[in-house]
Amino acid sequence: MNIKKAGLAALLALAVLTSVAVPAVAQSGAELADKSVTVDGDTESVYLEVTNSSGDALNYTVYGIADGLSTEVDAGQISATSNDTARQTFAVNSTEYDEYRVLVTEDASDSDSESADNIEIGTTVNQATGGGGVFAGVGGGLFTVTNGIIAFAVFAVAYIAGFLDPIKERLES
Repeated sequence: MNIKKAGLAALLALAVLTSVAVPAVAQSGAELADKSVTVDGDTESVYLEVTNSSGDALNYTVYGIADGLSTEVDAGQISATSNDTARQTFAVNSTEYDEYRVLVTEDASDSDSESADNIEIGTTVNQATGGGGVFAGVGGGLFTVTNGIIAFAVFAVAYIAGFLDPIKERLES
């Protein structure tokens, strides 16, 4: 009778261990992309682009990395239909993290396999501000001292070379 109880206990323990271990393995699908990108004060966002995904949606996880330690900052799913590209952007906190890592895996919770023609991971950089404007006081502009000197030099060379002779003749007559 003790042998039956020991055998039953071993069988029960095996069943419990198997039921706990299998779902944990099944939750992590095949890795499709894994890339880290460096960020700084000029980085606006990190993006993930997926083109022509097949099957169901792909899983993604975004990690912020600082001092070699990674923290999950976002996770979700992304999919793109045939001849289409889906883009997901993630805000960047460059004061807290030095780089971000984006991991894309197939959805292991179903029986089919997912894939994509192209998976791109990168950063979007803030555009430089300033400039524009017509007057020099508005960040450069058209009417600056340097541009005035250049314009004067061009007109002086054109006058000396005779390029403006037809204009002089019309003004004199």
